Amino acid sequence: MNEADLAASIERLMTRVDYYLHCELDEEYDHDQPDSARKQLESALREELLRARAVGLVTATVADAARPG
Repeated sequence: MNEADLAASIERLMTRVDYYLHCELDEEYDHDQPDSARKQLESALREELLRARAVGLVTATVADAARPG
């Protein structure tokens, strides 16, 4: 992943982390299902890890194809 991809990934995850913490810690915030926020955070983490893995696989494949041999 390049720096821009990494920054975008971190920003997406931090949005989910902020929401989760807001739901769990803010006593004034009336959230019906705090478990929903946790599931959204877990899903976002999985999605970003899968995205990073896919980028790594494509990069490795391209590098292998470009190698003279």
